[in-house]
Amino acid sequence: MEVKRDVRRRLLIIIYTVLIFAASGLLFQWDTETGIILFFAMLIPLVGLMRWPNSPKLLFIGFVVMVIGKLVYVQTLNPLRGPDEKHYYEQVVAFADLGSFFNFAWEHIVTNWSNASAYPVYGMLYMPFFKGMQIDHPLTIVVFNTLIFLVVVQQTYQLCRDHFNYPLPELTDNKFRSWIIFGLLISPSFMFMSSLFAKDVTCALLGMYGALLLIRKKYIWFIIVLLYATGLRDYAFVYTVGIYLLYKGHLKTAFTFTVGAAGIVFLFTGFSGVINAGLLTLFLFLSPNPFNPANWDPVMMYRTAEALFMSLSIAGAVMVYINAPETRKFYKIVLFVLFTYACTLILVGYVTIVTRELDYGVGTIGDNMVRKKLPILPLLYVFSAYTMVWLGKLTRPKRVHKEVLSCEEGISSGELKPYSASLRSP
Repeated sequence: MEVKRDVRRRLLIIIYTVLIFAASGLLFQWDTETGIILFFAMLIPLVGLMRWPNSPKLLFIGFVVMVIGKLVYVQTLNPLRGPDEKHYYEQVVAFADLGSFFNFAWEHIVTNWSNASAYPVYGMLYMPFFKGMQIDHPLTIVVFNTLIFLVVVQQTYQLCRDHFNYPLPELTDNKFRSWIIFGLLISPSFMFMSSLFAKDVTCALLGMYGALLLIRKKYIWFIIVLLYATGLRDYAFVYTVGIYLLYKGHLKTAFTFTVGAAGIVFLFTGFSGVINAGLLTLFLFLSPNPFNPANWDPVMMYRTAEALFMSLSIAGAVMVYINAPETRKFYKIVLFVLFTYACTLILVGYVTIVTRELDYGVGTIGDNMVRKKLPILPLLYVFSAYTMVWLGKLTRPKRVHKEVLSCEEGISSGELKPYSASLRSP
């Protein structure tokens, strides 16, 4: 019976999502800004259908914050702010129909299969959306990316509900998953990137979904998803397998990958590259740098505040690691996964620097790493939520002790007053 309900719910989600696409197309043809506002209103039933943990107030607050943040970015952010965004959008206006685009994309991929551009590869995903709605306004990408982002949240929740096997304090499973969803919904990085005509949110989804397929041993589908994800990011295998190793709890395998990645970095870049990988592992939490005053301008402020929160979660994680030995396996695997991913980004940056014939040394990254942390950002929020629930357990005895002392003081004073009154009575 429960399986049938789950199938019906998934079918309803698919049908309702199609209806959102169709309604958004009509609304955007009428008025773009009004269409955006009504699109977010239509998301409320969709969020309800996803049936996340029983924390309606917290999740509703998260959803409202997400909508407000998205509306702010719609009004203030140009979705075509960079060269990549412009190239993606050019495909929308350059091809009159899907047939001509797919002929171009297929020819490009077959001819350049070992070094295919991400532009036609990503276009295979968003072009049916644009051509199906018959709209070429760049703001339409907000609808597409927001729905992709909600699926990222759903996949993260599903992985944590079904495959998170690390110890949690008693009666905190629901709270743990609720904080993950809340954190992702209010994430300024996801709000920002899903407001651009960019592939980063899709990369995050493919990483989570690929890991889930691998856990479920659906190897054929995993290979198909991984091949497509690799067309968007050459190193998609690294973060996809990293997420898989975390949820499967393979500590030794994660450590082996880390040692291998560090060895490859040392082979190509020397010891300075290994040091940079360590710094970048920390920078995945602290980007944009919250200790740089320039990052607190109105454009960067929200994402910098997110990085500041992540820095506090690192401090909390150290406390939990020291005082709760049962959590150490989780933190070790997270560290290994992040360091391996950092090594990959260091190699990508090193190739960029060598190509430009620049000097390489400690502190040289070579690329914009702020946006490239997005595929593992759900993992960072899992890290933060895990730390929060364990900090709650570790600080609870102190809170209970203070409450007991205050109760004892109240009882003692309550017993003394009648006694004093009896001494004064005739």
